[in-house]
Amino acid sequence: MQQLLLLGLASLFFSCSGTTPTSSQTAAQEGGSQHAFENPDVIFENIPQDVDSLITFKAFDAYENKYKNLSGFKSFAQSESGAWAYVINRDSQEEADLHVLESCKKYNVRFNDTYPCSLINISNKWLDSPNRAKEILGSLPKFTPETPIDLRKLRSNALEDLQTKDYAVALSKRIWFHQHALEVDEHYSAVRLSYGIMDWAELGEIYPPAKTLLRYVASYTKHSLMNDPKDAYSLIHEYVSLNRVLERTDQSMSFFKWLDKHHPDVAIKNFHIFQDVLIKHEQYSLYNKYLSPNVDFSQMVSNYVWAIDASEKVVYGDKKTSQEMLASATKTFIYNVSRLVAMLVINERSEETKSIAAKAKLELDSDEFMTSLNNALDGELPLAR
Repeated sequence: MQQLLLLGLASLFFSCSGTTPTSSQTAAQEGGSQHAFENPDVIFENIPQDVDSLITFKAFDAYENKYKNLSGFKSFAQSESGAWAYVINRDSQEEADLHVLESCKKYNVRFNDTYPCSLINISNKWLDSPNRAKEILGSLPKFTPETPIDLRKLRSNALEDLQTKDYAVALSKRIWFHQHALEVDEHYSAVRLSYGIMDWAELGEIYPPAKTLLRYVASYTKHSLMNDPKDAYSLIHEYVSLNRVLERTDQSMSFFKWLDKHHPDVAIKNFHIFQDVLIKHEQYSLYNKYLSPNVDFSQMVSNYVWAIDASEKVVYGDKKTSQEMLASATKTFIYNVSRLVAMLVINERSEETKSIAAKAKLELDSDEFMTSLNNALDGELPLAR
């Protein structure tokens, strides 16, 4: 877990960006609370609607590429657990509804008694969804941490609740951490958006209401961003992080396409957050549109040099931690440079490829880097970290 935490912090320090925020901008963007409202539960008010109500990417893909375009009597069903099924070409709507529920039950064996399947779409008509979040929140035990608040201990205790199967208590703690951690310590931004929501998503695999609430947070975040995406770096970062743990990176891709069309200035500023998402969904041309190889490479080198200097000065408190942070920064540098070179090759930008590769070889001399760089020169993308 310590190694994961170091990687999470390293990603905050060393993520590649075409622009570098000033220290004051960074504090405003990453230190402040993403949802600073008098009523913190406002983040649960947006009901995921229509295609956003589909819990898994596989369900979305099946709906979008198979179910949606077929005619005749058909139905789509889903459980809060994420189990789903659809049927097509039935003799009547009643028959379609009956058959799809029977089919969905077969994939929902573990949760049929507690979270049964229900109809969500009937012959391309989406059914209205109640606000399930209100029901879940009303059933959870109230949680207030002991003072003085120890955020690290709070996360540890929440993990212990999983072992004792106190799932509702564990969920209350995760919600509190997400809503209030930055009020306690503004430097917890990276932890909140990495292990905070990862813990929450892990709970959702065994306790479906947890995933439901996390999906509501994603829905609210998307709604807020589409109302006003400007100067919203923290919220954009949160939305991409939420979609990652929910395994709905397609939502992040769609949002970036929307930014590209309606707010290209915002897309430029936040492109670095979406790079892996665009690659995962093979949006190479769109990625190419926002590539600034020389600027990006200079930022990578700057981050890497800073990491070396920080390690030598032991800025992380002890030698072991500083060495681990440098090792993480080195892997990040190798990954980012290899990804940049591979994307230049894929988009046939040969002169820039040669220039970046030549300069990169001067920055780091290691077998691991040379292997990764040579693979990139063959157009092979590195495995996502």
